[in-house]
Amino acid sequence: MNLILEKQALPGLLQSWREQYDVYVPQKMERFSHFMPLTEESVLVTGEPHNTRIPPKALFLPMTETLVKFTRFGGYEDAQQNVQPRVVFGIRPCDAQAIQLLDTSFIQEGYTDPLWLERREKTITIGLGCHQPCHNGFCTTVGYGPFNKSDLDALLTDLGDTYLVETLSEAGEACFQDLSPASDDIYEHALEIQQIAHDQMPVAFETENLKEKLEQNFNSKFWEEVSQSCLGCGVCTFLCPTCFCFDIVDETQRKQRVRNWDTCMFRTYSLEASGHNPRPSRVERTRQRLSHKFVYWLDQVNQIGCTGCGRCVRYCPVGIDIRAMLRQAQTLPFEVSHAV
Repeated sequence: MNLILEKQALPGLLQSWREQYDVYVPQKMERFSHFMPLTEESVLVTGEPHNTRIPPKALFLPMTETLVKFTRFGGYEDAQQNVQPRVVFGIRPCDAQAIQLLDTSFIQEGYTDPLWLERREKTITIGLGCHQPCHNGFCTTVGYGPFNKSDLDALLTDLGDTYLVETLSEAGEACFQDLSPASDDIYEHALEIQQIAHDQMPVAFETENLKEKLEQNFNSKFWEEVSQSCLGCGVCTFLCPTCFCFDIVDETQRKQRVRNWDTCMFRTYSLEASGHNPRPSRVERTRQRLSHKFVYWLDQVNQIGCTGCGRCVRYCPVGIDIRAMLRQAQTLPFEVSHAV
């Protein structure tokens, strides 16, 4: 269903949702925008040509969360999370696609994370397409796009003074049920904007045979070259919408078992109890980061594990650019295998 939403009516609509839902919208916090709960004083940030700094995966996999509370005499009880039905408004298509990718890790037969599943089931996602694609983004290169509709209940296209609202589920229709239908002319205009945005995005690197090249050059000097500048700070993975590494620790003083975000870019992440570390340097850790996105995800779910959001490019303190790394990878030797 295609509907028309006046921009001046948006604040009132968002506030009306608060009667039934917790509403999260991108808002400014110091120099960056983040998804935070909507209040009467909230100032919505939708005009920035880039994503929030911290990806909305944090609404589904918090940076830190209590899993178990220990009781007296060696007992324990599961921590109770209080997740209310909620709407996440203004999520960019690359971030929505990333959450769908994370489903493949957290929702599996026999291995489903109940905390992730409950948050997913109670969340309505309203997307905002990128009519002005961000400078660092490359979603079209990895098979998606600035108006990708995957895992959205509705998608908005900025038309100037109005939004075209494309509802994509019953939940999305319910959120916008009082809006008027959009005319065919308005819809065609929105499609033109979407196509222009798509065409504005250059190919950042070639993906054909990239997986095979990375596999065949596992021990190449290439990894040493591209990892030389890396500080090992982990920003690229902490701010990545598809990275999901975590650590679980028992905090004895607080009597809790806690899950915290972690990253394969830290030296201690792969350190074994024996003292052996299979990824002792930045070389192996950089190889793991790129291989996970462009080799292992394809092996496991036949999808590239990167949605092209560009955060790792924008926020790397030393300017490491994954796009340049993968362009260089495409120059590596490659032997075509012939199946017998």
